[in-house]
Amino acid sequence: MKHPEPHSFPQPRHDRTKRGPPMNQTSDLLTNTSLRKLIGDMQTLPSLPSLYRELMNILQADDASVEKAARIIAKDVGMVTKILQVVNSPFYGLRGKVSNPSQAVTLLGLNTIKSLVLSRKVFSQFDQSKIPFFSLEVLWQHGMTTGVHARAIAKEEAVEQAMTEDAFTAGMLHDVGTLVLASNLPDQYTEMLALMQEQGLSEWDAERRLFGATHAEVGGFLLGQWSLSQTIVDTVAYHHEPSHCPTPSSIVLASVHVANATEEETQASAIGEPVHPMDLTYLTDCGFADRLPLWQALCRDESLSKAGG
Repeated sequence: MKHPEPHSFPQPRHDRTKRGPPMNQTSDLLTNTSLRKLIGDMQTLPSLPSLYRELMNILQADDASVEKAARIIAKDVGMVTKILQVVNSPFYGLRGKVSNPSQAVTLLGLNTIKSLVLSRKVFSQFDQSKIPFFSLEVLWQHGMTTGVHARAIAKEEAVEQAMTEDAFTAGMLHDVGTLVLASNLPDQYTEMLALMQEQGLSEWDAERRLFGATHAEVGGFLLGQWSLSQTIVDTVAYHHEPSHCPTPSSIVLASVHVANATEEETQASAIGEPVHPMDLTYLTDCGFADRLPLWQALCRDESLSKAGG
């Protein structure tokens, strides 16, 4: 498919290549009183995975290498299994089966491996038996699909690689707040699901009524505590309502918003649930509205959708 040149469409009101403010310029997320109280009352919050910290130390070293990263990952059998599942998925279209961790790391790239490790190890901290509302594996797969699609959108806009990787990471982790709410507040979460069904509310509207904050804001808060980039924090926190984001517009937030909304639209249509609209005001104000058909086409590409195995 022939695509237009990267600069053949109108520029948004903000620089579309911005990654967001540096970490010392935080949004109002961390000062949200109801959000801080909600999280402060929780008994168990996931921690930044030790495997991810170890991997980051290696990647930030002057002598970083695929071999060193592969040796670290090889210590975790579950992580190796998931990485091999991803690299052998139809998305990569490899002729032969990859069974060696080093080869898998080389093919996927260190940035993708880093995001996979972070997402997978965060999800592994939750007990499926304590979260009967949904499948952890299905939610992880949804994050994986959203991340792959968001990265494809960012690549389509020819932005720097760091932003495409931010889009992938934020897409993978965009629903981590759902896990935090469901595992810590199961009774209220059950009530929230009933409220959605009875009144036809969106997930985030029902959450705001019952919890005073949404799963998106909870997830953004958590990632902010882990000192992930402000772009990732804001993207996770505002992925449903990007117009509410106080920081300048970003291709990362736009790509995750569209990728997630398109995926949810596909799922909702299949089971007859109401579809919640995209934030077209945000996309229009940022100069991305005319790109939406192409972005949605990328999200509906079946080969991309099978990236998680």
